[in-house]
Amino acid sequence: MIKKMVCGAVLAAIGSLAQAAAPAVTEWEFTWKGFYVFPGGGSGWDDPELTFTGRFAGADGNSDGILALNELTSLTFEHDDYNYAACPPSTPTDECNLASFSYSEASGLELKASNVWYSAAPGSEAWWVGESTSYDTSYGIEQVDFGYQMPGEYYTRTFTDYTVKTVTQISPVPEPATYAMLGAGMLLLACVGRARQRK
Repeated sequence: MIKKMVCGAVLAAIGSLAQAAAPAVTEWEFTWKGFYVFPGGGSGWDDPELTFTGRFAGADGNSDGILALNELTSLTFEHDDYNYAACPPSTPTDECNLASFSYSEASGLELKASNVWYSAAPGSEAWWVGESTSYDTSYGIEQVDFGYQMPGEYYTRTFTDYTVKTVTQISPVPEPATYAMLGAGMLLLACVGRARQRK
């Protein structure tokens, strides 16, 4: 009798966990291939093979098919140390910003992110230098080098008609509630198996 009560309690727990389980966090990788490259101060050129990648992850909490900015848990770009979904507070020598983000299978990936790095806080010492990088799915990637008595030098990689943009789902990341449900389910199967053996 006690074993039946335990098995019933486990079954009830599984039901509760199933109702309370949050949507699984899912991770995607995106690739941009093909740019018009323009190094500031020189002539530009087409580079159809130039490829740039990044990753993002999040959970569609309201199940509307759109991963919005407030549902994002991570956003990273290659050759970049920032997680734009959790930018640290700005400092006199470091800034990180994610102005907008949206992803859906229907509309694709849309984002605007940027960072600025300074060798020293502007004005704190002579000959400081800085570098800013911005990512925008409407035009591409722009890098600007600047500093004390140094005008901005732009280096851009702009999207063109031949740019190929792809987004690939890597894998869902199980939530803790998922593991709890799995454990409870295995316990329930064990209870049922023992009850059958004793009959």
